[in-house]
Amino acid sequence: MGKGDRRSKAKGLQQDIAVKMPALEPVPRKQPNGRVRRDIEDRNKATENLKARCRQMGLEITKANMREVRAPWWGCAAGRVIANETMGEKDRADLWGAICEMRKITAAYDSALGAPNRHPACLRLLTPPDEMHADASTAPTDDRTDEEKLRQATTAWTRMHGWLSYTDNAARSEALRVVLDDGGPVDRLGLLSALRCVRDGMKGKRLAYRGRA
Repeated sequence: MGKGDRRSKAKGLQQDIAVKMPALEPVPRKQPNGRVRRDIEDRNKATENLKARCRQMGLEITKANMREVRAPWWGCAAGRVIANETMGEKDRADLWGAICEMRKITAAYDSALGAPNRHPACLRLLTPPDEMHADASTAPTDDRTDEEKLRQATTAWTRMHGWLSYTDNAARSEALRVVLDDGGPVDRLGLLSALRCVRDGMKGKRLAYRGRA
């Protein structure tokens, strides 16, 4: 067999291997911080959303203002209340955590009951990622039974309403309406009072009555 024949045979073998080998999935490009790099379309959409938030808040569209409204609490009525209040960043982050906890508990309770989503405006923000796109930061698959889910969801829902009982009825109603239904705030002080009750309960603090006379 000549040298040319050997080369032709080797080339044919490589082509056969290439046909039989499955194509590799493209590896997503990552940013220096380890997050998956977004494509231009995603970045443009995010930028337009931030511009819309600036316009909604009556702010000039500048890079500084767009950085400011990027914070998650600017995206809903309850969040904008704590964003506009004069408070430290730690307190604001804690109250945002209380808002998210109320939504998480309510979404889990509705799901465990098999009830339709009663609060689509806000609770859709808590939709879990698709399992087919899970990564290292994704929570493990929930393998609890339906009975366990219902029992734990009911316990959490009851505990949340127990925390809210440490403020007055008007404040409690305001929190449920604004946080869960994304209703426009009417009683800002009452909302903040209720959120601080939830925050203290989450932290395991001994709750003191915050209600108004």
